[in-house]
Amino acid sequence: MMSIGSPFCFLKADVIGSMKIRDKPHQPWVCLAKDTADIYCAHCTCLAGLGEMCSHIAAVLFKIELGVRYGVTQKSVTSEECKWNKVFRKQCSNRQSTSDKENRCSFFRFPKDVRKRKAWVIAVNRADWAPNEYSRNCSAQFGPTLFSYKEKDLSVSELDRNVRLASRNLLQTVKEQKLKVQETETACLTSSVMMHSSYAAAGPDVEMEELQEPLVYNQLDKSLSDTSMLLTSNVGSQCDTDPLLKENMLLRKENEELRAALQHHKWTIKKIADNDQKTRFYTGLPKFVVFMWLFNYLKPKAERMQYWTGSETYQKQDRQRASTNCIDLIDQFFAVLMRLRLGLFVRDIAERFKISESTFSKYFSSWLLLLYEELKVINPFPSREIVDRTMPDAFKTRYPKTRVIIDCTEIFLQRSASLVNQSLTYSNYKNHNTVKFLIGITPSGVISFVSEGWGGRVSDRQITLESGILDLLDENDSVMADKGFTIKDLLEKKNCTLNMPPFKGISAQFTTEQVFETQEIAKLRIHVERSIGRVKNFHIFDGVMPLSIAPQSTQIFKVCCWLTNFDEPLVK
Repeated sequence: MMSIGSPFCFLKADVIGSMKIRDKPHQPWVCLAKDTADIYCAHCTCLAGLGEMCSHIAAVLFKIELGVRYGVTQKSVTSEECKWNKVFRKQCSNRQSTSDKENRCSFFRFPKDVRKRKAWVIAVNRADWAPNEYSRNCSAQFGPTLFSYKEKDLSVSELDRNVRLASRNLLQTVKEQKLKVQETETACLTSSVMMHSSYAAAGPDVEMEELQEPLVYNQLDKSLSDTSMLLTSNVGSQCDTDPLLKENMLLRKENEELRAALQHHKWTIKKIADNDQKTRFYTGLPKFVVFMWLFNYLKPKAERMQYWTGSETYQKQDRQRASTNCIDLIDQFFAVLMRLRLGLFVRDIAERFKISESTFSKYFSSWLLLLYEELKVINPFPSREIVDRTMPDAFKTRYPKTRVIIDCTEIFLQRSASLVNQSLTYSNYKNHNTVKFLIGITPSGVISFVSEGWGGRVSDRQITLESGILDLLDENDSVMADKGFTIKDLLEKKNCTLNMPPFKGISAQFTTEQVFETQEIAKLRIHVERSIGRVKNFHIFDGVMPLSIAPQSTQIFKVCCWLTNFDEPLVK
């Protein structure tokens, strides 16, 4: 039973029980929602039916489910007359399809591809509807060219008809645009006349700028110009359809090629070529000319260089040159300096130069060793004559015998799992595990001495004693240092003197001479801190140095120190 306009329908059946208790069959019924098929209530004439729990209701529900899924083609076991005599069949989701067409059509599932599925749903044109797994679309809804076996070649006349139709539509658009421009022109002229009238009535106190007449005519000129461009485009499209289509295809192909080239773009020396600012930023060298001079100096050695591939393979007697020349030597040199200057990760450098991380690691270790050996040769400890010849006037008046100005600096190091290494590298001054270096500069500011790396625990006196700098001094030389360097007795053994700020001692305050001397020494000793600051501009020292490159810390630090000597002198 189904009432018109009601959201519910009642399904009633006669059920004969398996046990013959009564002559009349039981009459269970179920109330269903028309749209969702949800069950609202049920009843049966048996005793259990009052609680909606009898097997007769269950039999009806089972038969409903069976009929909906598979259809019923024979009489039901629960009734003498079958109520579900229409077999379920596929139907087109497009409601405009007729039953006659559906009988002669094949049905297709909605595609799983999101873009195609969305296009099908739009073509069906049903409001507030989404396809499910049972939704189908019949073949009557498809055009003849959508099936590969029914592809239809359009004739020349059909193509011409499409071109003419597009041209007519474009001309109609141009005419409408032209009418709008004419209306705008009329309105603008009317507005201009009204504004001139207002100006005449207002008197000379009203300025013409308030009328904004040039703005009106500018808008009019722009509209006319746009219309002219549209007309020109229309004529061109009618005359040169094929050339424009060909040009469009060529531009698309060029765009794809450029996009592919951009994805495979890699860094080369052209990035900084003839650009001193980029050279300083990416490499730390002051000018591109200096970069090229240093590379040309190293190139003969680099061409014969054996690339580092590990301690075991490198020490083999019959080793052959590693096949790691994926990029040019100058680009390898550029990449290594970028790693030192910018402190970039190995993966970042590898991505920029389109090489593997392991390949760049070989480049870095090999070039670092080459730079270490070659820059050490061109940066020796200067002689007394060279220091005197380049000594600034500020030193000549007060400390003419100064040979070197020394100070220590530390680099943060990743904490080792070894307790012994933790103890040796822990710095009480920095409250961190560090690597400590002793740096010496000439009075002109050139770095003349760099010690090996020591654990942060070592004192300034010990690193000075064991670094070897005392062996480089001559008799009557003078060393300038901070108060932390208690090395006066060590220098006296070499007949050298120590210039350092005076201690207050037992007196309550400094004397006038001591204050003046402290200021003079601090004024000159500041240059060693400026030199250290230049070295710290190599951002590989930013943060904490990982243990993976800790064995190379001495080479890295010395190379960066020697690279700063290519810059202009600190003191002139």
